[in-house]
Amino acid sequence: MIRLGILSDTHRELGAGARAIKQMGSIDCLLHGGDHYGDARELARLTKVPVEAVNGNCDWFSIGGPEELVLQFEKVRILLTHGHRYRVKSGYELLLERALQLGVTAAVFGHTHQACLRWEKGVLLFNPGSPASPRGGKPTFGILTVDGDTVNGELLELNTD
Repeated sequence: MIRLGILSDTHRELGAGARAIKQMGSIDCLLHGGDHYGDARELARLTKVPVEAVNGNCDWFSIGGPEELVLQFEKVRILLTHGHRYRVKSGYELLLERALQLGVTAAVFGHTHQACLRWEKGVLLFNPGSPASPRGGKPTFGILTVDGDTVNGELLELNTD
């Protein structure tokens, strides 16, 4: 079983990202869905696990970060993207189309700053929200658990104490 910590939209609020990582407990890998790509590299110092990250729409100053990644954990393929290129603020149709095209089991994204955990056409659409600047809710992050060919998601509120 693999436990993945999921962050997005930390926007240079490294304290919020660090609190989320601490609250995650033991993870095998950290995925960061962009805004800001550099945050993932800074937060990587807090973990002893691999970190995978992508650029977001606010990463105009980041050099070398990918737009999207397809990652494999056990038998589960995961698309990691920020989501702005798929206009996720207007709906998930384009993101779902890309996920189906790539044959992934889950699409992890950000951009909206709103947590999302829903299944569509056999694909888990998973947005951890934002631990730093949530829109319309509390600061959040996520955990994905991969076991063989299955994946389950959990959205968690950030303790702000």
